[in-house]
Amino acid sequence: MPRQEPGRLGRRKSLIPLGISYNDAKNISRERAFLKASMDDAKLARSCREGDPSAWNTLVERYGRRIFSIAYHFTLRREDAEELTQEIFLKVFENLHHYDGRFSLAAWIVSLARNLCIDQYRRRKRERSFVHVSDEAILPMIPDSDDPAARTLQKERTKLLFEAIADLPEELSEILVLRDLDGLAYEEIGAALGLPDGTVKSRLFRARTETARLIRQRIEKKSRPGGWAPAAIALTLAAVAR
Repeated sequence: MPRQEPGRLGRRKSLIPLGISYNDAKNISRERAFLKASMDDAKLARSCREGDPSAWNTLVERYGRRIFSIAYHFTLRREDAEELTQEIFLKVFENLHHYDGRFSLAAWIVSLARNLCIDQYRRRKRERSFVHVSDEAILPMIPDSDDPAARTLQKERTKLLFEAIADLPEELSEILVLRDLDGLAYEEIGAALGLPDGTVKSRLFRARTETARLIRQRIEKKSRPGGWAPAAIALTLAAVAR
């Protein structure tokens, strides 16, 4: 019988305690990674509070792109998203002394950003900017492609998606944006919104179902044949969430 090399499959199995399934072990690993990130974030926040400029630069570099992405998905205007991102980081700087490390720094920042983003989102809805989404707002979210037909189709689907999101109740739209467009973990969304995981997942399910219904409704109104299958919606969400 050939000798098994150490450090591969055998070692991996030995790390899973007896009586725990492989899926349970994966969940435990995610929880440990989440806790480790929280501990690292606590050190970073402490250095920022102590006035270390390199720590603040690290914080902005680590979370700036994610916060800008969230701001853009709530505003659909680059200049508004840039201004909102600046406001969010100013609020972070002013409130760092409140961060206690119980949650990841990303979740805590999103919790601070939530009200600012929602205020902008409400203004956009009053202006009807979400109801009639412009090509200019959509183009930064469309992946580059050498196929003009595929790019045009993706643009049309993305516009339909954001018009549908505008019709969702806020409690559903914010979770759809944070999870499916910005890729936050359930734990981060729960911490940011003050909700248990089960509520986050149930609202996300309702948001996806309602979004699909609204898109089909819009397609039928325009008398276009066919509708959106769940797979098409998932592909559009994945393409936008870059």
